[in-house]
Amino acid sequence: MAFLGRFASAAAIATALLAALAAVPYDKELSYGFVRDPSPTPGSAPIVAEDGLPYTRRTLFFTSQGTACEAWLYTPTAATAAATAAGGGRRWPPFPVVIMAHGLGGQKDLGLHRFADAFAAAGMAAFVFDYRTFGGSDGEPRHWVSPRRHLQDYAAALAFVKSGALGPQYDVNKVALWGTSYAGGHVLVTAAEAEPGSVAAVVSMVPHLDGVEASRNSVRRRSVLPSLRLLIAGMHDALRAAAARALRSAGLLYNDAPAADGFGANLNATAGGAAAATADGAAVNGGPASQRASGPLAALAPRLSHMLAPYVAPAYVKTIGTAGQLTVMQGGWQPRILARFTLETSSYSPIASVPSIAAPVLFVAAAEDVLCPVGLVRRAAGLVPGGNASVVELSCTHFDAYRGEHFQAAAAAMVRFLEQRLLR
Repeated sequence: MAFLGRFASAAAIATALLAALAAVPYDKELSYGFVRDPSPTPGSAPIVAEDGLPYTRRTLFFTSQGTACEAWLYTPTAATAAATAAGGGRRWPPFPVVIMAHGLGGQKDLGLHRFADAFAAAGMAAFVFDYRTFGGSDGEPRHWVSPRRHLQDYAAALAFVKSGALGPQYDVNKVALWGTSYAGGHVLVTAAEAEPGSVAAVVSMVPHLDGVEASRNSVRRRSVLPSLRLLIAGMHDALRAAAARALRSAGLLYNDAPAADGFGANLNATAGGAAAATADGAAVNGGPASQRASGPLAALAPRLSHMLAPYVAPAYVKTIGTAGQLTVMQGGWQPRILARFTLETSSYSPIASVPSIAAPVLFVAAAEDVLCPVGLVRRAAGLVPGGNASVVELSCTHFDAYRGEHFQAAAAAMVRFLEQRLLR
């Protein structure tokens, strides 16, 4: 009788959740599931001294919330170090370090190399990392954009670099934060929450600053109905994740069934190459015995798990990107992010943290930016304590800031700012 009671409860939970899922209107713009491709890409190969560049690059890993994050460490060569030391009157190494990550839905191999190239050529090391679930980093479901999670990753990267784990070649007292677009807000919050004196400088490029204002702008650009569809898509994805958790705890969904709650077959491909494990040490595939159905239901559970998995696969919305990038980016990158992002973004306003920043800040804004308006950037600069902020304004749109002469102007301004704060 006890078994029947447990089965009835599990069935009731599963039925209720799946009924709720069916009630949510599906959107033709949504896609479901994302399989990570761990294959090496041409752009992820190490850069060695024999390549003739002013720096080398190696891959390393650090941990954020128990998950391995991949980073590329750019280090100036001996010749570069000698040249920059001669110009600045100081001997290198140790090298100052610039910690970098991408914006919304981006990863380190989507254009950050050019900025890291500029910093390393000027005599600074660049530590460029992928958030959890992006690029070379572990984590499921893939492409989970979350301010809370991204801030945890930035804090973990900062702690890793400050710990001296990079080695004696790197100066833990000269560490800067760099971020663009969505990450332009992340670096402001991270700097505000860091231990006093632990961050030497901050570069915030075309930053996201105010979630409420960004949501209003989005509604104005998209109109009300498309904006509501996006919000419903986020609820739909979050509900799928809740359904996956309930089904899994009831023993009706195995851990080798990819689902929106973060478990799935992809988890057995970690940075170290070993099979992933649950908190109690059981291998992911199949799940711990305590989470599997028992009794008469045990024979049906594998078939049920296979049948239910598609209904709780994570839901994705499209971002900006081109099909040509799909074959060359780490992790099998696609221009898609988890739809649940829409439930978190409007409450994320990094501008509120700016008055708590102790480090000097360089803001790089785009005068024609409709996503991250220049007026808001000017306001944020005015909130940095002691007037310890400067603003460089580019005469372009948000995305043109990464192209041509606008990129060159932005990179040059960043190098000058960082040289003054890190190389003196």
